[in-house]
Parts: sequence; structure tokens; C-alpha cells
Amino acid sequence: MTNTEINNLILVGCGKRGSHHLDAMQKFGIAPGMFCDFNATSLSQLKNKHKNSMFFNDLNDLTKKIENNGSHFAIVAVDVVNNNKVALKLLESGVNVLIEKPPGLEIEDVQLLNEASIKNKVFCYVGFDRRFNPFVTKALEIIKEEGEIFNVSGEFNKDISEWIDKRGFDDTILDKMVLESPIHSIDLINFITSSKLIKVSGFSRRFQSKYRTSFTAMMEYENGSVGSINSSYISSGRMERYVIHGRNISIYLDGINSGKIFYKSKTYDLKIEQNLSSTEIQMKNFLDFISNKQKYFKGATINDSLNIYKITNKMFENTYNET
Repeated sequence: MTNTEINNLILVGCGKRGSHHLDAMQKFGIAPGMFCDFNATSLSQLKNKHKNSMFFNDLNDLTKKIENNGSHFAIVAVDVVNNNKVALKLLESGVNVLIEKPPGLEIEDVQLLNEASIKNKVFCYVGFDRRFNPFVTKALEIIKEEGEIFNVSGEFNKDISEWIDKRGFDDTILDKMVLESPIHSIDLINFITSSKLIKVSGFSRRFQSKYRTSFTAMMEYENGSVGSINSSYISSGRMERYVIHGRNISIYLDGINSGKIFYKSKTYDLKIEQNLSSTEIQMKNFLDFISNKQKYFKGATINDSLNIYKITNKMFENTYNET
């Protein structure tokens, strides 16, 4: 299938992270009109396939080519070290941004993106694609029919050893790995509760490592809902799951590629009618927003993500060190 290049769509970061977004675009017959990557090799692999697109290996050269009027949209999928600064540069240049996680390593980093978005009258979104997961959306549709969601818990475990000595992961990042994958779970809990965060108790521990490997937090929301998050980074394997409680009903999500519904003492499998991944559904929504097929993008805003850092900061403040 021939892909249609969208001239005002930019992909910044053409390595592993960026390729996932590019694959999702191509699922809908779309390709960016502009590519940017600091690595010339990453760009050269794309030039033969996308002959009508423009290629840049310098962000300054890219921003000089576009009008500072909010008409361009960039997906930022560079390494963790450069993620925030690249997004900030684009926002300051009048470009709307969808940034890969994490949007920063400190809450101050995220505040800068939020302020730049407001000042330059452009959008800044974060790619927390669990919001688009078909099992999540189906679960919320079912459970909200019974009334209020009052309790949500999430768990995300991985092995930190796979990240040590890898490009883009220095000691600062490795000590805050809750901002890598578990950040998705924290955003999802905030999203499901749909209320203002009012109280957080958090804790972390450097267990069998010089880096923090254990993270947990309890959250209280203005509507009376409570949430909890737990994460281990010395797990022997990756595991992600959620439990959502409502009146007379609980839903357990595993993977997230399966689910169980517990309703009035009976158990049912959660079934979906969707064959797209979370990333693909998010991309479809984003592309429809860019093309004005829909008025709003349904993803997480940079302002939404500030609550995540209020939670992770509590974890970092209360760290138990092994002696």
C-alpha cells in the first residue's frame, strides 16, 4: 500500500521508539512529511522508502523550515535523555507535540513543557497509550454502567538489568525507573479515577541494587476514590495488571491483553471487538485530530502528567537505602 505523506506531520526520533509510531501511521496509509534524527544512519534507512518526505539531522534546521504558527504536529520519540529538551524546542517553535514517555525526569521539566505549550498556544500531549487500550475502554464502559468507580490498583514489574549499560540510561535515569514503564500505570490510575489528586503516600527502596528497585504509592482523590501502584524492577519477568472496583462489579485486567469481570458472584471473560493495538488506536485518534476529522485528541495532556510527578516525587522523597 502506498502511504500518503502529511506535510505538516513530523517524526523526531527514527530509532526503535520512533519506528513503533511509524508502523502505526502506516497501518492507516500515512507517513510523515518530515523526519528528524541526530543519527544519520537512522535517516538513511528511511530515505529510499519515503522519497517525497524531507529529512533533517539537526533540530535547528528543521525548525527553520516550518512556520511558527501552530500548523505543524510532531511526534517526539527520541532517547530519554533528549526527550524533554527536544519537545521544549519544538513547542517554543510553535509546533504541536505528542511526546513519548517520560516527558521529564523532574516535575520542573514537565512544568516547562506545560508553560511553553500555553505561551506559544500549541498543544502538548504525552503518549500514555494505555488510555486507548481496548480492554481498558471496554472495562470502563461496562463498570460505569453500574455506577461510580471507587478503587483502582495497578502493578508493573520489570527487570532493571536489561537497561544497565544501555545508551540513553545513565545512573540518574536508572535510579528513577518508575518513570520508564510504570509511569503508564500511574497515568492510567489517574485517568480511571477521573478526579483531582488530593493526597499521596509514597515509598521506594534500593533493594539488592544501587538503584531504586521497589516503588509503591497510595493516592486519594477528591471524589473519594483511592488508587494504589506497586512496581518492582528486579522482577524475573515483565508483568502488568490492574484491578478496578465499582458497585457490585470488579474487573481484573492482565497484560493488558485479557480481562475478567466479577459481577454479582459470577465470573465472565472480558471480550473486545478490536484488533488494533493501543499504540495504533492512539495514532488513529491523533491522525484524525490532525486532519480535523475530530475536534479533540483524546490522549493525555502535559498538564495531566503533572499529577504523575506529584506521586513519583513522594516515592523519591521516602527512599529506604540498603546498608
